[in-house]
Amino acid sequence: MSEEPNVVYSTDGHVATIRLNRAKAMNAMNAATRADLLAAQHKAEADEAIRVVVLTGSGTSFTSGTDLKELGEFRGKHGMFDISVRDYKPIIDAITKSDMIYISAINGVAGGVGLSIALSCDLALMAESATCFAPFSNISLVPDGGLTWLLLQHMGSKRAFAAIAEATHIPAQDCEEMGLVNRVVADEVLDAEAAAWAASLAERAPLSLRYAKRIMRAAHTQSHEQIALMESEYQNMCANSEDSMAAVMAFISKQKPVFKGR
Repeated sequence: MSEEPNVVYSTDGHVATIRLNRAKAMNAMNAATRADLLAAQHKAEADEAIRVVVLTGSGTSFTSGTDLKELGEFRGKHGMFDISVRDYKPIIDAITKSDMIYISAINGVAGGVGLSIALSCDLALMAESATCFAPFSNISLVPDGGLTWLLLQHMGSKRAFAAIAEATHIPAQDCEEMGLVNRVVADEVLDAEAAAWAASLAERAPLSLRYAKRIMRAAHTQSHEQIALMESEYQNMCANSEDSMAAVMAFISKQKPVFKGR
């Protein structure tokens, strides 16, 4: 009997779903899983039909983070710096630098660098029983995958530091209230809600979403003036696009526009 894949990749129209699939290990990310996840991301990126990616987990975990069974090996041979930069940075860059929209569907605990991956996505849904967890102080480590920056952006410095220092599980409703996720849904409808949201977004103007994502990412580190100029540049590109002109004509004729990403 062949083993189940570490990562399951599927598509439906303009939407790709990437599901971590080590449920018995809480979807802990070993070397093979990290490689398979990045390969799935590259597969979605290479498919011109894909506009939205849903990233989720199987079983009761989104992912608990790095597989702790590997820590001894990395301490002895490579160092944690290597795994953070070599393995996790490309995964997170594939989210943040992609022109596709990424939605994390947090089905269970999102812990460690798994939380970094979930929060790096552009949008997030969370099952009501799920939690977010920064466990690093439990094992004498510091956050990785940019989690310190991500928590600061969402929670402010005091709540972010408390989450790191105390290593407590943050319930889904608190995550929603603090802006870590967009909304919380019942466990049994998470997949359906994520799929419906992704399909809805995939029908919207790809250029508009693509450029808005670029502007939003830049807005974290640039001034109001810089962002206003950036908006003007992309607005000009959009205004002269085939999609925008077709959408205006569709509006005038009271028809629903069909966007082609051109």
